[in-house]
Amino acid sequence: MSNTTANTSPTVYVVTGANRGIGLAIAATLAEREHALVFAAVRDPAKADALKALAKETGRIELLQYESPSEDSAKALAQAIEEKAGKVDVVISNAGTQTDYEPITTVASHHLTTSFNVNVVGPVTLFQAVLPLLRKSAAPQFVGISSIAASNTIAVPFATDSYIISKAALNSAVKRVHTFHAEQDNIAAYTLHPGAVITDMATAWMDYAPELKFPPEMIVSVEDSANAIVRLVEGATREKTGGRFWNAVDGTELPW
Repeated sequence: MSNTTANTSPTVYVVTGANRGIGLAIAATLAEREHALVFAAVRDPAKADALKALAKETGRIELLQYESPSEDSAKALAQAIEEKAGKVDVVISNAGTQTDYEPITTVASHHLTTSFNVNVVGPVTLFQAVLPLLRKSAAPQFVGISSIAASNTIAVPFATDSYIISKAALNSAVKRVHTFHAEQDNIAAYTLHPGAVITDMATAWMDYAPELKFPPEMIVSVEDSANAIVRLVEGATREKTGGRFWNAVDGTELPW
């Protein structure tokens, strides 16, 4: 996806949830690319101090307000990008939430609803809004940041079932994008597990359930995770990457 000449138009990225954690690190990594233009979507740009500083430093980041799963917000985001760039090459749908730490036997319905709205409805409405802009790219990608916990094959002992169920649904949604838009619109649509990254969300979970802490050898820094994600994205194609679920850290395919 990288450009090689100064006369080439920029590679246009959209990264949601870019104010902290993996999203911020992905935006920072992409902004190191000379021909990148990164639209960093955040809920409240006024409070995204680190991102604003990065945008000023690199000159390759545009902050945009985006509230997942608002359909109107997604449409406004797409309109702003169209006015400034005219196309989108890569969407990295990273914005997500984890609301609780309850198993399937006790999780409250409002946690299930909130998780599904943010982690599934949000990416779907975002895809719908930016599809016309993806169609203007020579090699468009739609990437969902998922979790290995969402695999229906790999059983993980995490009692965060509203999150896990919603991420499994995200996998399904992105697979549907592949099914209907891989050949028709040349879109490489796939999901990624970012690794065992110690973000604010992961720290809160481990504080709640210390017996389930990741062993040290599994832990990946936010920066290493972002570098791995960007490396995979830059090498991705519709044929070899699309319609699949990947471990970004080691590049292996995960079972749905």
